[in-house]
Amino acid sequence: MGGGSKGVLIGIEGIDAVGKRTQTSILSSWLRSKGYTINAISFPDYGTTLGGEIKRFLLGGRTYPAEVRHMLFAANRWEKKDELELMLSKPGLVIVNRYSESNLAYGVANGLKLEWLVNLETGLPKPDAVIVLDAPPSALRSRRGIGMDKYEQNVGLQERTREAYLRLAGDFGWKVIDATGGIEATGQVLVNTVSNLLKTAGRTV
Repeated sequence: MGGGSKGVLIGIEGIDAVGKRTQTSILSSWLRSKGYTINAISFPDYGTTLGGEIKRFLLGGRTYPAEVRHMLFAANRWEKKDELELMLSKPGLVIVNRYSESNLAYGVANGLKLEWLVNLETGLPKPDAVIVLDAPPSALRSRRGIGMDKYEQNVGLQERTREAYLRLAGDFGWKVIDATGGIEATGQVLVNTVSNLLKTAGRTV
């Protein structure tokens, strides 16, 4: 993890409905309470041109091959590259709800080659730490509701993506957190994990 005055980039990952948005908010609030400057962002960013196209295909308004879908996911991050680099040029932390690693896991689950997926993301700012919130899709059934997009509705895809996340976590050294214990318990483990990462990097918590 980076030191000095450079910003720290932390990716929060996991399958749909596992609690990434909630836990990103909890972590961001805790870090702010400790005096850190925090920027919290999410991908896909539906507010951009390509983000709008992603939303359309997720909601069924477009049909694309898997390769094109994952190129769009990557390109959505490239749209925000300058903004991310500006955030990271200053002290503080950038907490990302889904980043490049999501494209790797979902892409592999969709049958795409890992090397090809990695190349799509090469050149973007690399996260200093990646934390995967882990729970089986069956444990998240109560969190799924109306208005789900194509990926959220596809339980088979979610199961394959979870398997991909766990396999890739071992390959790339991502931290895995059990997210089956509820919001508060998961949040405490996440806070402790990030606290330890920052202490190891020489950042005061």
